[in-house]
Amino acid sequence: MSHWYQPHEQWPRHPKPWWRETIDLARSAEWHLQIVEGHAWGRIVCDPEMDKPCRILIFSSGTGGESAALTARRTIQRCDHPAAAESGRILLRVVELLDRAEALLEAASRCLRASGKMAEAEELLLSAVTAADEAEKLAQALSREEDSNRLVVAAFEVLPEGSELGCPPTEVQVEALIINASAHADEAQQLADDLPVKNSDDVLQVRIDQVRARVTDLSSQLGQGWDANGSSSA
Repeated sequence: MSHWYQPHEQWPRHPKPWWRETIDLARSAEWHLQIVEGHAWGRIVCDPEMDKPCRILIFSSGTGGESAALTARRTIQRCDHPAAAESGRILLRVVELLDRAEALLEAASRCLRASGKMAEAEELLLSAVTAADEAEKLAQALSREEDSNRLVVAAFEVLPEGSELGCPPTEVQVEALIINASAHADEAQQLADDLPVKNSDDVLQVRIDQVRARVTDLSSQLGQGWDANGSSSA
């Protein structure tokens, strides 16, 4: 039987002061403590989830304990596994934020395109001047409405879980999608800037810049107008 202690938990007290100092250092460095059965007092591990983490076995007593504790401190100070693991977790979060932002923007884009199709249909009907002209333009208008409906359905297909969208979508709802996408991009940028281990490539930065550019573009399209029926003005 063994028991793991997380860095934020209260760890057992080692009987030797030199090991207590080493254990305190490990805990402050976000290491984990495993209390094991047998001759050893326990084991400190930099990251138990890694395949090959740094491990240090600690005994309750015995000769050379003070020297072993000093060596362990140097191992803790040299270890860069927690920083790398934290970078990996942050990178995953950045990717999740960007995936969600892109999905929100795609939904908003499809809503805007759908409203544009609906506006085209209304204009066609209003512009008919003869019976024959009306029949032709009615057929065109119905085609535009079908395109609009397909785009609305497509918007719901890419909408991230937890996001709201009416049927038909309203201007306020589409604006909220764009605002949320922008907020995700800002959070992704902050996390990327604070990475403990910097990524050598700029793939994430490119995605962040693309999301922000699309936010600007869709906000501009939305700002061109939206009528009472939920259609953007032509």
